[in-house]
Amino acid sequence: MKTGAEWTKWLEVAALFPTFGFGNVVLINLQMPQANWVSRAHTWEKLGRRVMRQNAIRILQPVRSRTSPRSDAPTPLTDGQVQEQVIGFRVASVYDVTDTVGPPIHLPPAPAPGRPAPTGLWDALAREVSADGYAVDVRPTGDASEGFTDYDAKQIVVADHLDDHTAIARLAHEVGHMRMHSAPDLADAGSVMCRGVREVEAESVAYILLAHHGLSFNASSFDYVQGWAKLIDPDEPANVVKATGARVVNTARQLIDSTNKYLKANRPPLAPVAARPLDSAFLPPDLDSLTL
Repeated sequence: MKTGAEWTKWLEVAALFPTFGFGNVVLINLQMPQANWVSRAHTWEKLGRRVMRQNAIRILQPVRSRTSPRSDAPTPLTDGQVQEQVIGFRVASVYDVTDTVGPPIHLPPAPAPGRPAPTGLWDALAREVSADGYAVDVRPTGDASEGFTDYDAKQIVVADHLDDHTAIARLAHEVGHMRMHSAPDLADAGSVMCRGVREVEAESVAYILLAHHGLSFNASSFDYVQGWAKLIDPDEPANVVKATGARVVNTARQLIDSTNKYLKANRPPLAPVAARPLDSAFLPPDLDSLTL
């Protein structure tokens, strides 16, 4: 990924497939760049759709070993619990919605600029802030910035002059900082967590989260993705991109899961609607619980 456009494309794929890790997101995108909703065959069967198996997408599925709890373990497990350890990977197959046939599927709108944010998304993010012991303060920032995270005061400040869409995007960005970074990262000039990486990570988390909820925005920091990667590791900048991608996916996945749960618990049931064309799909919020 050498350009901001390539990085943005990867983020869009990650928003489509929040249950997959960074490596499998890359594998899916390499094999089928036009994929728009990918699941295992048994998941499609639960939805009443039949898979046409000609176009399987190969991913890597963890192989786990389960063991009984040891009595001398440092943190003994309670009765009935088992320990799991990843001991390898095996090749598994997933299929895009366009390779299935069956009844229409309810899909939310794809991300678009200017679309109103889902009701409750700000509150869902504010709940994440509170869970980490921080507080949200909407007020003048004292300069031209849209907001910032004060790690010492455990506070996220969002400028009070922003429209609703921009304010939610800024809150999501600062939640990304809160979850991924800390005050020592800012103070240590020799830290790998240079400002460029921190900004790209926080903005990428916000981009994936908002795209999953149907929102879109432009992120100028992505234009420098290759530059900061080369500064950190001139010989192997791809390693920096890979590490950053993994951190972004893991953080965004947690926020997608928690905000989805909050929104579902605080809104009326979705009314049935006509199916959208199968070439435009994001994971429907009422089907996120289906696991691969």
